[in-house]
Amino acid sequence: MRVIVTLLALLALLVGCGVNTSGVKVEFDVGLEKAIVDLARSGGSRPLKDLAPGDWTSVHVLFGPATGGQIESELGRPVEIKGDGTYGGDYVQDGNLLVFHKDNEITRMVSLGGVAALAVGRYGADVVLRAQDRAIRMTNPDGSPARR
Repeated sequence: MRVIVTLLALLALLVGCGVNTSGVKVEFDVGLEKAIVDLARSGGSRPLKDLAPGDWTSVHVLFGPATGGQIESELGRPVEIKGDGTYGGDYVQDGNLLVFHKDNEITRMVSLGGVAALAVGRYGADVVLRAQDRAIRMTNPDGSPARR
């Protein structure tokens, strides 16, 4: 009996640690979507941190639709894709999905709905969105192209 209890406890521990999901649901952020569209139309530049405040150190910008497997591959870790703009573990929107990280933990996942204005890649918290010809470029604060 003691062996069975020990095995069950070990199995529960392994199941709990085996998949590293964030527990964070995808959410639509209408304000962020509108701010990015307005920036593209009006010109100028804004730090993404001003448009999407919060406790994050990097953002991974993805393009949808994408399967959960594709997103996991891009992020380099298991993640559960559920919430707004998702279906059956996949991101089904035609626009950007922003995955905000604090250090190596996912803190927030934001769908921009049908807006696909941002370039795919992982950027630091100092990334600046610069409007150019009604499109958005991802740059460093000095205006140089941001590393993806």
